[in-house]
Amino acid sequence: MNLTLMAGIFLIGTLLLIATTTAEDDTAEDSFNGTWTDANYTFTIVQEGSDITLTGTPFDEESYYPMKLTGMISDNKTRLITHKNMTGTMEIRMSEDQMELSGIQTFDPVNPSETPFTIDYNSTRNGSEVQKDAVWSGEWMVDNMVMTLFQTGEEISGFFNVINEPESKVYVKGSVSEDGRNISLNWTFAEYVNFTLSDDGMHLIDEACRNEEEKEGYLCLNLQKQVTE
Repeated sequence: MNLTLMAGIFLIGTLLLIATTTAEDDTAEDSFNGTWTDANYTFTIVQEGSDITLTGTPFDEESYYPMKLTGMISDNKTRLITHKNMTGTMEIRMSEDQMELSGIQTFDPVNPSETPFTIDYNSTRNGSEVQKDAVWSGEWMVDNMVMTLFQTGEEISGFFNVINEPESKVYVKGSVSEDGRNISLNWTFAEYVNFTLSDDGMHLIDEACRNEEEKEGYLCLNLQKQVTE
């Protein structure tokens, strides 16, 4: 075999190796892009470099709310470190006996052009003591949740949380109406949601749900990639 032929074979082999490596890199670069689902949601994942956005649409819009997660891909491309930031409003009215609250809670949509998700809100005062100049102050109970409010004049602040998870809080802030019977609140909630990619690249496993220490009231997101043919 002459030198020229050997050089040609070597060149072709090198080009094939480069093409294969480039294809593998391209696949790795967009490996998260696409549609992923779990028991309650369809997520669309958009990857731009190391940045990632997950937009979730619930199957049952009366029981679950839309959500958006933003974050980044780990250096070894096996984890997603994301942040869930949720906001909304509450419009609440107090009963005549000052023992119950009722109203609505809205969840801001992930797409500003869409209508906010809305649920009913009802709670009962924990105890019978009512502060004369701060009637909204106190703990308000509903199921496994407690909302703690502080009233200073016409200003309201506070938070609510799952009773057994006091460190995970939804913060509220707002004001009292002129007649003192209603409050308007803005609420905000933020938490990290981290995923581990399965070995076959087809599942994103919510790291908070991998053991028996799962938080009460925490919504697990274990996603499976949908393959399009």
